[in-house]
Amino acid sequence: MSSPQTHPGARTNGAAAHLRMLGPLLCWAIVYADIGTSIYYVPGILYHGVGPSAPSFVLATGLVFVLLAEKYTEIAARYPSGGGVVSVATEAFGPRTGALGGMLILVDYFLTAAISAVSGFAYLATLAPLVGGHELVLSVAGLLLLGLLNWVGIRESASASALVGTAAFVSLLLLLVATATHLHAPDWARVGSSLFAVGRIPLGDAAVGFAAAWLAFSGLESLSQISPAMKEPRRHTARRAMGFVVIAMLLTAPLLTAFATNVIDPSRVNPDALQSELGYAVGGTWLRVLVVVTASALLLFAANTAIVGAYHVFGALADGHFLPGALLRRSRRFGTPTLAIIASVAVPIAVLFATRGHIDALGHLYAFGLLGAFTLSSLSLDRVRMSESRTGLGFFLGLATTLLILLAWVTNLISKPYATVFGGTFTFVMWSYGLLHRGGLPGRRAAAVSAEEAEEIAAARPSAARILTLAEALQLEAAFGPKTLVALRGTNERLLEEVAAHLAGRKEWSVAALYVDEVPGLFVPRDTEPSHEARKTLEEATAWFDTRGLTALPIWRIAQDAGEAIAYAAARLEVEAVFVGTSQRGTLWRMLRGNVIGRLISRAPTRTRIIIVG
Repeated sequence: MSSPQTHPGARTNGAAAHLRMLGPLLCWAIVYADIGTSIYYVPGILYHGVGPSAPSFVLATGLVFVLLAEKYTEIAARYPSGGGVVSVATEAFGPRTGALGGMLILVDYFLTAAISAVSGFAYLATLAPLVGGHELVLSVAGLLLLGLLNWVGIRESASASALVGTAAFVSLLLLLVATATHLHAPDWARVGSSLFAVGRIPLGDAAVGFAAAWLAFSGLESLSQISPAMKEPRRHTARRAMGFVVIAMLLTAPLLTAFATNVIDPSRVNPDALQSELGYAVGGTWLRVLVVVTASALLLFAANTAIVGAYHVFGALADGHFLPGALLRRSRRFGTPTLAIIASVAVPIAVLFATRGHIDALGHLYAFGLLGAFTLSSLSLDRVRMSESRTGLGFFLGLATTLLILLAWVTNLISKPYATVFGGTFTFVMWSYGLLHRGGLPGRRAAAVSAEEAEEIAAARPSAARILTLAEALQLEAAFGPKTLVALRGTNERLLEEVAAHLAGRKEWSVAALYVDEVPGLFVPRDTEPSHEARKTLEEATAWFDTRGLTALPIWRIAQDAGEAIAYAAARLEVEAVFVGTSQRGTLWRMLRGNVIGRLISRAPTRTRIIIVG
């Protein structure tokens, strides 16, 4: 039988230990991992619609994109609980309109997952010919695998997003430089003409191109969804992050679209992987490999982000009583919302089969939810600004932005009837069902919340009657003053006996017993309450200590990272020792969820001893 191992904790700031707060660069990376993927498939979609003049529409739309980005910066800063279009529409027009925004963003997420999966395999097909012709089957398999990983509980990592997003951005910059050095004067004349062709196009065709070009900037909503994890001051973080996004997109999207549709002939190569074809034409195999590898990785991240976003929206709408509460139920084993994840994967797969995986068709469907969510977000913020009497120059610029986006949406509704039927039917049916399900009763705002807010909500529920949040435990600290904390994952009598012996040796009579429910992802859902395993484990531990004349404070926490949550609790409670059992997690679990003991040791205060029993 091995003896307990003691490790000194690493120095840390207690206030930052419970959440991985995101600075401007990490926020940029997460948003770019979503919005940056559009450059891989949008040039081909636009070329089919408007020909070589496609880059002029991307450039023209980019100017309006800057104005809309400013509004999304305010939305991200204004709603620290996240929610994006749901939050701003709820404040502006009430919860029913907020639910409508949720339905629109669901359409956006479904199509993002589908088109990202297909595009990823379309790019791989340019390197691996065996993939060609099987993109649909592989895309479905990929979505199923992502669904399985999310059910088990893959832990989203901002640093991983930063790595992939930065690698993709650098590869696109290399592609720009390689193409620029490859061109001659006649090529530059053709590219320049394509960038400023809008004025020579009939007004009706220009409106259609303007509506379609918004696909190049899809993913803008991501910034407002990660607001709960932003560093303070949130407005400063959001503004700098969005500034980086705008620079990155304006630097790459118009020029790469121009190069991909004018330097090479899209009709003679794979139109669904134009950046790969461009890389091969101007740089050879090495540049193609670099573009394909980074594009496929980024598109995979985007598909996964869309699945995560969709099941969070499902949960938020269910929490607001617009969808059945069954969507909130979590797996006892993994703590993830099983039904919501199934729905988030099943709908994109159904869309893939309905469109046969054709990227053009997916792009047309995509624009409905995208432009609908953009329009509602922009209009709602105008309404909020008006109610606060903020009617200066910024208000009128915002109103002009709303009108331009509304023009694009209405144009898309008319020019893409199949997309209108699909998106309109889905949104109307879901929204109508939501209103009937809710029964018109006043409900809560559906949004993500911080870990502390989620714990406060959960503490008011009957299931948590005998459990303390960390805030409640701190209020009792003066009376009990535990100097020892034991982190529990299940009933572990050996661990409890070691703690009891430690307390007896130090003549202490109280201990903090902590259970952490892990919720993978960057967002903490409102629906979470102490799991059955958390209640059972804490009740049994409390009873065990009670029979030995010791008092245990049963504390429950919810967090994305158990190691950080334990370290944060240790810092707040100012304990001298933390007892934890050896990990029973397998290799796959540690890969997906992380190493709890490793994170605890690296994050715990220097004064705290970490004692590993097992």
